[in-house]
Amino acid sequence: MEVKHLSGFALTAPQGDRAALRKAAEGFEEMLLTQFLKAARSAPLAEDMTGGAGVDQFRAMFDSEIARASAGRTGFGIADAVERQFGRYVKDR
Repeated sequence: MEVKHLSGFALTAPQGDRAALRKAAEGFEEMLLTQFLKAARSAPLAEDMTGGAGVDQFRAMFDSEIARASAGRTGFGIADAVERQFGRYVKDR
């Protein structure tokens, strides 16, 4: 597949690589969920009694792990939508 745009730049991907498309779609969903959790944690709902740099770091790692484990396996459907959108550009082998 070759997509040409942006002043002649070409993006090329292997033909028929559905698995790579699915992995990229799940990666996008993971990134989006991570940003969602990060934004939710930044909302000042109450004063944190156990706060600190260490706690914040572990919360960020925990949120990333939740997003990684949830991507493509939950009812969010973001990965499915991305795969449907770009699946027409990937030919089956």
